[in-house]
Amino acid sequence: MNTTVRMNVIATVMRVILGIIFTMHGLDKLQMGLGNTAGWFESIGLPSTLAYVVALIELLGGIAIIVGLLTRFVSIGYAAIMIGAIVTVKLPGSLIGPNGYELDLALLALAIYFIFAEHIGYGVDQWLFRKKSNQEQV
Repeated sequence: MNTTVRMNVIATVMRVILGIIFTMHGLDKLQMGLGNTAGWFESIGLPSTLAYVVALIELLGGIAIIVGLLTRFVSIGYAAIMIGAIVTVKLPGSLIGPNGYELDLALLALAIYFIFAEHIGYGVDQWLFRKKSNQEQV
């Protein structure tokens, strides 16, 4: 297996895991009730409408990133969400523990990887890009 294929396989696995985690967080917000989530956002000093935006990015972005669609764009949203969560909610706590921000840092690192990485794995983005390149060569 050549290096490019290996990197794409690894990136695909990381991207799918990232997508699953965010999809589940978005589903969790829906199951709690977006009104409840919005109320919690408001209780910590954030605009309640931000809860809807975050839930949408987590859920729809999670599905998109699982299939490899708009990977870099979705990752920008994820990085913003993780920075926001760390700064507004988690930072006063500890790095490790029930309310720790170690998972948030790991998710932030994965999101940053997909914003800048050469290899984002196999998925719709790669197919669209390859298709576009082939048409330009004709």
